[in-house]
Amino acid sequence: MNSKIEHEGIISKIDGHVITVRIIQHAACSGCHAQSVCAVSESKEKTIEIPHVYGSFQVGDSVIVEGSSTLGLKAVWYAFVVPLMLVVTVLALSLYYLKDEVTAAFISVIFLVFYYALLYKLKDRFKKKFVFTLIKR
Repeated sequence: MNSKIEHEGIISKIDGHVITVRIIQHAACSGCHAQSVCAVSESKEKTIEIPHVYGSFQVGDSVIVEGSSTLGLKAVWYAFVVPLMLVVTVLALSLYYLKDEVTAAFISVIFLVFYYALLYKLKDRFKKKFVFTLIKR
């Protein structure tokens, strides 16, 4: 089961062998007939940098950004699951040893800040793991 994640986008910038693509990410309910009056329905504009792209692409071209569905699972793992486990573990250990809820909560939030700072510091390594491909429309 190696399905693909695809998003339509428009090339906004080409810098050497790095192409920046602007995609509009719609909420799952974007096809609903009541979306114009619903507060849950939303769309967000995102940019994706795709390195080492070879081919005849130009700014303004309509493309499809494609990636493996396992990339999405890895992203959810690093962005949500690991931090949740970290916060719960640190909170439980801090409560057990310190017996002070406010201090334990503060310590677990500090650990969370350090975790996300570490992710930010390792962003170049993640760019090599999370690779997308471009398909011209």
